[in-house]
Amino acid sequence: MRSIKLDYASSRGPSLVGLVMFALALIAVIAGWQKYNTINRHIQVTDQTIQQLKKESGLKEPIKQVKEKSSNELLAKMDNAKKLADFLLIPWGEVFASLESASLEDSALLSIEPDSKKRQLKITAEAKNKDVMFSYIQRLEATPELSGVYLLKHEILEDVDQHPIRFVLVAKWVDRR
Repeated sequence: MRSIKLDYASSRGPSLVGLVMFALALIAVIAGWQKYNTINRHIQVTDQTIQQLKKESGLKEPIKQVKEKSSNELLAKMDNAKKLADFLLIPWGEVFASLESASLEDSALLSIEPDSKKRQLKITAEAKNKDVMFSYIQRLEATPELSGVYLLKHEILEDVDQHPIRFVLVAKWVDRR
């Protein structure tokens, strides 16, 4: 078998093609750097000219607004304003008139919770017994201002005299605008 001679340190110099390519790359880098400096100086001169013209014309710098802090507060305020507007758009006069016309002697209206997005009311009331409760539901359904009245839940109040029934209804209001 023949031995192989490995020479890691070559004694020959760089080739002519390699030197030419290195020189061309060096020229391209120098030309790019000069172009960058020229453009950068031109931008600085233009900025100075703009600032000088603003001073001469009396224009002031616009005040930079802090967006992040105020935007969260602003969004919260806008959300509250939207909820208030939705609440005020409920036809309260018609709703109260229908609740008043449906009332019975042996029943009591405890609370009204409107949901303007769903256009419905959650009504909590008490009745002397189940017959009064069902009569109240039928009377509410018969009013032209409310529709889709249904019983959500009910309970007999054992700890109160005469054991009244507390119940929750859901009804949609009819907007006639």
